[in-house]
Amino acid sequence: MKKIVLVALLLLVPSVVAQLDWTITDLRCGNGKLDTFELCDKGLEENETFCDDLGVLLKIDPVCDVQHCTCLPRVNKAYCGNDIREGVELCDGNAEDFCEAYGNITGLNLSCNKDTCGCKISDDLPSDYNPQVVEALENASGKASVCGDKRVERNEECDPPNTLCTTSLKKPGVCTSKCECLEPELLGLEEESDEKNESVEEVEANATSEVVNESDSESETPAEEPEEPGFFSRVWAWIKSLFS
Repeated sequence: MKKIVLVALLLLVPSVVAQLDWTITDLRCGNGKLDTFELCDKGLEENETFCDDLGVLLKIDPVCDVQHCTCLPRVNKAYCGNDIREGVELCDGNAEDFCEAYGNITGLNLSCNKDTCGCKISDDLPSDYNPQVVEALENASGKASVCGDKRVERNEECDPPNTLCTTSLKKPGVCTSKCECLEPELLGLEEESDEKNESVEEVEANATSEVVNESDSESETPAEEPEEPGFFSRVWAWIKSLFS
């Protein structure tokens, strides 16, 4: 109840900012995983986020903001800039600065952002951190993924085949010939499916081949030559020619 009331009051304040820049935390927010530059994400337990750590550090009671993957309550800009670190502020002017300590907890290199009284990320974002940017570049290049080139590309889950991998559910798996990461007990099902598909393709190919062979056989059959006229036919033809 305490958290709900606190969140409700702070949502009524129109001028607020986050502990970290939303332009960074929003990039992967909402995928249900705690990515490198996020403080929390939807579907995670409280002990899997950094909001409780923030609360212990600042002696407040924040919760996860699943819209931006930072923590609620947010920093109130009305009080930011008075050189007094208060509430959810991690720093404020010349006041005590908690950004470095919070960076040690989250594994990030953080420093004070005096304009927001939150922290700015001093680390460079990897080029592949934004999935939309990566997808756009791949589509622009038009490069197709090749299973077996030891590079995980586009829709591949692993590469090369016949190696160990981790499934999307974080379970140990084996990389298939199609560069899909499957749990060992599912490999048999995939092979049966492939065999069925191969059987269907083989039947279709055989049927097509038979049709082609029949067509070729018909075309190769020599045309019947007309029979030569018999003796009486030749005599009759000769008589007719005399009176014509």
